[in-house]
Amino acid sequence: MLIPTPQRSRIVPTLLVLGVLVFIVREPAKAAVMASSGMDALINVIGALATFISHLS
Repeated sequence: MLIPTPQRSRIVPTLLVLGVLVFIVREPAKAAVMASSGMDALINVIGALATFISHLS
C-alpha cells in the first residue's frame, strides 16, 4: 500500500513548520528572541494602524 503524496500546496507549509521546529530545538534562545521581536513588531504595526484610523475621523 502506497502512502499518498501530499499535494503541492501542503508541501511548502509543512517544510516551513519542520524548519521552525528544528530551529526551536537547536537554538531555543535565538528562537525566543525572534519570537519576542516578532511580537513587538506586530504590536507596533497594530498601534500605528490604530493611530492612523483614529485620525481619519
